[in-house]
Amino acid sequence: MDLRALLTTHVKLRHLVIVLAVAEQGSLVRAAEELYLTQPALSRALREAEHAIGAPLFERTARGMVPTLAGEACLEHAKAIVGHLSTLRRRVEELADPASGLVKVGAHVTGANLLLPRAVARLTAEKPRVEVRLREAPPETLIQELGNGDLDLLVGRVTDHPSTARLRLVPLYREDFRIVAAPWHPAHAIPEVSLQDLADYRWVVPLANTPLRDELEQNFRNAGLAPPAQQVESGAPATVRTLVVEAGFLALMPESMALAEPDVKILSLHLNGLAQQVGLLLHPDRPLAPSAALLAEKLREVGDEMARELAERALSSSDVLGEG
Repeated sequence: MDLRALLTTHVKLRHLVIVLAVAEQGSLVRAAEELYLTQPALSRALREAEHAIGAPLFERTARGMVPTLAGEACLEHAKAIVGHLSTLRRRVEELADPASGLVKVGAHVTGANLLLPRAVARLTAEKPRVEVRLREAPPETLIQELGNGDLDLLVGRVTDHPSTARLRLVPLYREDFRIVAAPWHPAHAIPEVSLQDLADYRWVVPLANTPLRDELEQNFRNAGLAPPAQQVESGAPATVRTLVVEAGFLALMPESMALAEPDVKILSLHLNGLAQQVGLLLHPDRPLAPSAALLAEKLREVGDEMARELAERALSSSDVLGEG
């Protein structure tokens, strides 16, 4: 790294903040209001940013201020830099007052029902003054917020996928996704149920362009079937549960979640490739603040316990089958 060259750079933090605000608001007027600046002052600052970076960063269109290719590149780095500074500020604050802190963690279905609540309970029991903000959203949204510094870490499915290629993945335990239905659903009465038997029922399926959705559809294709024609797409656990329990949809659920839910019943059919690694998704080069690092430690503890629980359950199930 050429530190001397950085001393002479004309790019300032305020330039990056201006660029982020204009991109977020989509107009100079709204960005100026957001930053409590006059529009002429913000326009001058944006011109300074473009001069310092050496390229136009936005185009004025009928849809508002649209980033150029150089603007997109600038935004990517600006988000990372601002995210690092935010984490740095919180690390320093927690070093000054170790008993307090803030952890911002994202979760998407997997791990949100048992792993994360158990770990958060242990963290807050040990450090009662730590504030924990939980965020549930689609994976692509959470990954973007992790990159921006809006989240410290993610809890969920750990898999090789383009969406997670830039993250540091820390597997904690392995768990199956199972097909579930309401106890009264007619699919439970089908002996040796197959995917073909289920193709004509209504499904609530995972969000498009996620590994779980890709693997579910691959199972249908491998069986020579088209994906279900009657389907609802959702990544919200409460919505999935209601559609299953009250409307008779089929769905995929993590096994631990399905077993803990008394109003759903697991079908006997196992699908290929739907076993999952549950774990942590971390920014590759942003250190965690102390409270976030402690939560990561608690997640590892609970993950180890859940791995043992799932192994014991699998062993118990195999013993029952052997006796049968």
